[in-house]
Amino acid sequence: MVDLPRHIRGRPNPSGRMYFSFEKGRGTPAAWPPVPLPFDSQSDEFWRRCRQSQALHAERDGEVWAWFWLGAGGRLHALPQPRGEGGPTAFWAAVDQAEERDRTADGEARRTFDALITLYMAHPAYTNLADLTKRDYDRHLRAIRRDWGDVPVSDLTAVSAQAAIDLRADTPAVARYFRSVLSKLLAFGVPRGFCATNVARTTEKVEHEVEPHVPWTDWAFEAFFEHARPGLHLPVYSALYTGQRSIDVIPMVRPAKGANAVELIARKTGAAVYVPIHSEYREILERTHIDHTALHLREDGEPWTLAAYRTAWQRDFTSVNAKGQPTSASPAKKAAMARLREGGFVFHGLRKNAVNMLLEAGNTEAEVSAIVEMSEQMVRHYSRDVNKRRLAVNGMRKLEEAWIETRKNLFGDGSARH
Repeated sequence: MVDLPRHIRGRPNPSGRMYFSFEKGRGTPAAWPPVPLPFDSQSDEFWRRCRQSQALHAERDGEVWAWFWLGAGGRLHALPQPRGEGGPTAFWAAVDQAEERDRTADGEARRTFDALITLYMAHPAYTNLADLTKRDYDRHLRAIRRDWGDVPVSDLTAVSAQAAIDLRADTPAVARYFRSVLSKLLAFGVPRGFCATNVARTTEKVEHEVEPHVPWTDWAFEAFFEHARPGLHLPVYSALYTGQRSIDVIPMVRPAKGANAVELIARKTGAAVYVPIHSEYREILERTHIDHTALHLREDGEPWTLAAYRTAWQRDFTSVNAKGQPTSASPAKKAAMARLREGGFVFHGLRKNAVNMLLEAGNTEAEVSAIVEMSEQMVRHYSRDVNKRRLAVNGMRKLEEAWIETRKNLFGDGSARH
């Protein structure tokens, strides 16, 4: 049998079931009234309550007992009676609240990471982030709280920060994001007195070469539309003509008849997006019209969810079902999809197609940014190949225009040939 913590006693009832309580000073004149522990001794909660009970404090005034929870910094937090209104459940809930208050107060006094994260997550610097960005931040904030929650922020050194980043070096994208979140958190803490400097800025930047998404080629589109299941088709057209991310494309609402644009709120940025409907896209929408509020439907007429669409996409491209078994796809389909996989054609590449088409049509980076909800800096990143082609075309055009004089300079005017 596992030894019970100090002052914890167990008693069996007539049926053999064990009941536990915290009984300090049992059998002495200074004995405290027993505090029930009505929890399964096999549960984590039971052992958490055992730990908390060691910080209980009771004082007697005549026949009345006053109960407190003693915090790490020596603060006493008043508690209700263990057998009073609400019973043990209310008592232990009050202990949890006291522990949280003490932890927060102690953290604020010592300027810990725990207190900084709590303050940051209540501030518009965090609350105004898009939901998807919050989700990514939360993963790293939880790790920081887990590893350094009780540590004063000012105690963190560049060496310790670098060590935490290096622990994630096997996945450079994760290491880079962790460094970024840590840096933002420390930058938030500097003017609020948690630390004097942002030590994350002095750590090494994580070298992470992002694989560029490949824009789809003519043959890739032909292979996809010939062999992919029909239910996957319309979202591809929507991505191509709107330039939006899959998280925004798949749940699109069908535009009202006669609408001039697709309007939505980008899930990544939280920004309102207004994409005028291209004439060919309008024709596609009219030909695929079904009386349903959702735009993208499965073959059975039910709306796609993002998870289901991605699963179906993966199954079609790999010819392997969710159980890892080969599908009954024809040899021609398997070959076509294998070629698409090897070519690196993914759904997000359609976004690059959209950017390229807009740029090649002469749109400015600001105009493209407004349509596809992408920063102008990222548009420039996506447009490098387009700009190279544009420079090459302009260069050759200028050579053609100056060819007569250029030819004379190279070969002479031909008068000396005979």
